[in-house]
Amino acid sequence: MLDNIKHLLLFKSVDKDVADNNFESALEKLNYLIKEEFKPSETFLKRGQLCHKLLMLEDAYSDFTYIITHCVKKDIAYKERMALNFEMGCFGEAISDASKLLANTPCDFEIQKIIFLSLVFLNRMEEAKDYILAIFNNNKYKTLQFLFQEVAVLLADDELAKGLKLLDSIDTIDQDNPIKLLKEASIYEIAGDDDKKTEILKRIDSVFPKYFISHFKFTDMYQDKDILEICFLLELKIFDTQNLFAYPMKILEGYKNHIEGHIIDSKECFEAAVNINPNKPEAYVLLAQTLQLMSGYDNPDYLKIAEENYKTAMEIYQKESLNDKAEEMKRQIKHITSGVSMYN
Repeated sequence: MLDNIKHLLLFKSVDKDVADNNFESALEKLNYLIKEEFKPSETFLKRGQLCHKLLMLEDAYSDFTYIITHCVKKDIAYKERMALNFEMGCFGEAISDASKLLANTPCDFEIQKIIFLSLVFLNRMEEAKDYILAIFNNNKYKTLQFLFQEVAVLLADDELAKGLKLLDSIDTIDQDNPIKLLKEASIYEIAGDDDKKTEILKRIDSVFPKYFISHFKFTDMYQDKDILEICFLLELKIFDTQNLFAYPMKILEGYKNHIEGHIIDSKECFEAAVNINPNKPEAYVLLAQTLQLMSGYDNPDYLKIAEENYKTAMEIYQKESLNDKAEEMKRQIKHITSGVSMYN
């Protein structure tokens, strides 16, 4: 009993040693605890993690493998060994460990990323493209964000060829993505191929309008929007050199501000959108919804302005023969006049 308490206190003191950079002491304690067979799965895991931190990679690999082959709880060890294999360039083994983990958590995006990158670095590009397409179908903008982040890491390490491989895979899931094309142009600029860079930049000018139109859709309610999607589309603003999409960009800013809780900024964005194009109904609807929300906090007079915006939107929908939309505006006006919240 006293030995168990002593071992437990010793085990808990390891974290403090690591936090204080007293790695030698931490390692000595863990070696002792392993010799004493104190909680093997936890002790081997902690020693493996410490060895990994200290770049004692073979020792770390050995500890994680011990847990996998001898202990019941092995998921964390699989995850640690997967990351270690990937770091050491053992991409086939990383895929094997990741696949075992996905058997229990099939939608784990972090594990899926390891499999995809391993396939790319093994030059199994067709498999990689099929795999990223499957991930993309469930995590569209999260997948794009991940790919661009990985490309940035590779470029920072001067891994231009690997960066181009990753960018090439984006065409499989999102053809003519302007950000992808811009990153390609920057790689060719670094490589000194100005002709290729110029060719890609010209292509961006030609594909951007169609790309934005195909990706942006208005929705009346904020909860229908994914913040990653909004942020991605706002990044495309740099390509709108002719200011063709000032109205939807301002709507996107309003969506983003609302989701992040900046309600006044959201209101100002929708007001700006109305001024940019007073003949479009969406900004009136979104402004009205924002005003309804604000009326419950500090200004009940906002309800009257909200009602006026719904009426304007209703008239536009009627002119466009969008009768279902016009009826929805009538219902919202009725809610306001009867004192019922739009969220009831």
